[in-house]
Amino acid sequence: MVAQINTEKPQLQEPIAVGQVILTLPVGVDAKPYIRQILWIELESIAHPKAKERLEFGLRDAQTDEDFSSLIESFHLCRNYVNAEILFDALENDVETSVYGSVDELQQELDLEEEAS
Repeated sequence: MVAQINTEKPQLQEPIAVGQVILTLPVGVDAKPYIRQILWIELESIAHPKAKERLEFGLRDAQTDEDFSSLIESFHLCRNYVNAEILFDALENDVETSVYGSVDELQQELDLEEEAS
């Protein structure tokens, strides 16, 4: 019996940039576990304490492709301490200035009535 060697190259997914790593996997392989592992390593390079805490929380809860896409972008933004400080200041200001809990409250405040359909 002669062993056959598969010389066909596997079809690869589009490369995914994760921090300093370019990840390319065969089609059909779920990239999320690999991305999670790379981001846990990247977490050590985040110096901003609030950013590190939130990114760690995000890594624990990420499940969907959108979650991981957002995490990759967040890691990119938070890698620089000044960028992370600006981002978290903006988030804190947004939370502090949020007044309305719902669209209904906003409509009441602005005296807007729903138009009858």
